[in-house]
Amino acid sequence: MKHRSSYIICFLVLAAAIFHSGCIAKSPEESVQSTVMDFLTAVNEDDPGLAFSLYTGKDFLAPASITMIFKNKGIGPGSITEVNIVSHEIVDNLAIVNVECPIATLDLSGNVKATTVVPIYFRLQDSELGWIITRVSFNSELSFENAELVNIEVESTSIDVIVDNAPIISVFAFVMLGTGFYLDKKDKAKKKNNNRTIDVSGAVPLQKEAIAQYIRFVPAQQITAGKVTGVDVWVKNFTQQPYNNFAVKAKFANSLEVENINLFFDNIAPGETVKRTWVLTPKLTGWASIEEPTVIFEYGVSKYIGVLDPVWLQVQ
Repeated sequence: MKHRSSYIICFLVLAAAIFHSGCIAKSPEESVQSTVMDFLTAVNEDDPGLAFSLYTGKDFLAPASITMIFKNKGIGPGSITEVNIVSHEIVDNLAIVNVECPIATLDLSGNVKATTVVPIYFRLQDSELGWIITRVSFNSELSFENAELVNIEVESTSIDVIVDNAPIISVFAFVMLGTGFYLDKKDKAKKKNNNRTIDVSGAVPLQKEAIAQYIRFVPAQQITAGKVTGVDVWVKNFTQQPYNNFAVKAKFANSLEVENINLFFDNIAPGETVKRTWVLTPKLTGWASIEEPTVIFEYGVSKYIGVLDPVWLQVQ
């Protein structure tokens, strides 16, 4: 499978709160600016799924709408040459950020023929998940006056030992440069995983709500019948202990030809984010499903297993 980009987007959610032990989190100003920067970086890297994870509101109803609306404003993938934060202001649990982005227009040869500065205005809200973007405007500046608070729900977990070690989390993401070393390591791991199996013996069942907030399934933006595509599986360890022998498996519809059913993440250190990808080829157009995504991992001296909701793929 050809790599779609030389950059690997890592959806990294870091702990950012004050612990009872006295640890100090990032300042609100840093968290607010990081959220805006990561959102625009994801847009520029053509990763609407990551951008949508940093947003809650009515401007964008789905990841695809982010791409569509930004393109309508003349901002396509790779066109943002710089992000300049002009101003930012925080009042209680709300923040306003104004940015200016130089947008490059390319000719047929791919050379920059013109650059236009486009202002973008953001409103953010602090929550248990950290600072989340709730409004994006291209037409006029936003203000605190009559700003409506958004109800941002956080799923609770039934694993007390994990929850007790998990701080109040703040969401932000950043881009990591992919290197040839990473790609080589990924290819070697793929060959190794072909001969591995998942052992579920002795695993303690968990409810899906207990693990859903630590794992994300992100299908490719456009899936076409007969063409190789991928479903990224992201895992974030929010705890202060490692996840050991972490693996994910699932049942695939007959219309999906999958390269490797089992994904092995091995050991995930505290605070680490790891991605694996199901490489598959859909045979038919329409909706296809990945049934019973099952997570198996060891935490401390126990082994756990949990089954999540199906992942639906729209094949064109």
